[in-house]
Amino acid sequence: MDSRKSISLVLNGKRLEVKLSRLLVLTGILALLILTFFISWKEVFERFKEINVPMLILPVMFTCGFLLAEAVRLRLILGFPSLEKLIQVFTLSRLLGVATVHTAGEVLLLGGLKLERVPIKTATVSILRLRILDLSTILIVIGFFGKSLFYVFILILACLLLVGILWKLRDFPYLREVILSSLFMYLFFGLSVVSSAKAVGINVGEFELIRASVVGVLSQVLPLSPLGLGTRDLSLIGMLSSLGVSREEALVFSWVEFIAVSFVSSFSLFTVALIWERLKRWQGGL
Repeated sequence: MDSRKSISLVLNGKRLEVKLSRLLVLTGILALLILTFFISWKEVFERFKEINVPMLILPVMFTCGFLLAEAVRLRLILGFPSLEKLIQVFTLSRLLGVATVHTAGEVLLLGGLKLERVPIKTATVSILRLRILDLSTILIVIGFFGKSLFYVFILILACLLLVGILWKLRDFPYLREVILSSLFMYLFFGLSVVSSAKAVGINVGEFELIRASVVGVLSQVLPLSPLGLGTRDLSLIGMLSSLGVSREEALVFSWVEFIAVSFVSSFSLFTVALIWERLKRWQGGL
């Protein structure tokens, strides 16, 4: 029976991989076609030349802190024994999430946890609760800085979501640690966004920039959105354009912060965790 389940899991994984590859191609084509109507690619390449590359060290460091805090939070809520192994699984899912829609990374994370003998139901419920916590925080940021009745409604909804998920976790022994790691996550995210904008040359208020970025993140995580990454780019272009930022600058910022910085940070943290695990094995074998 176990062998049948294993074979079924492998086959399902291959089917998912094929579907994701097709979705990736469709996502890229649609996003590029839509963006072509709004921007000048020549100016985009010129903006890339003006990036202050040494300043990108800061957002990479902040994003590594963000990913580490999220991995610690996930370990707390799952009771995962090995932090370095969880970091490897988690950062691999993030790398896939950078290349495709965010949902694909979540699917890989569930699959990786399953291979590490974490029950699918346990992993799904835990990750879903954490995502609801993150969603409520995103909506609070969006609603708090809004200037209409609609944003007041969003703020109330976000507060209700936050209270509801904290009530669900009220008996969890590490609730304070989960909340603390979440706060560090949000802090590192904000610092990464602000430092990336400075490296690209965008000069707008920090709160407006963070608000625009979380709206972009929210649009990206729409379940299997047909535009995938394009929804994030388009939403960022729209919001930053209203703040006086050119469309080309907004697109460069989006690609730098959410693709280049995210990829380098995830890969770096994965490499460190892999070396950490090998060193522990080597020390254990002495």
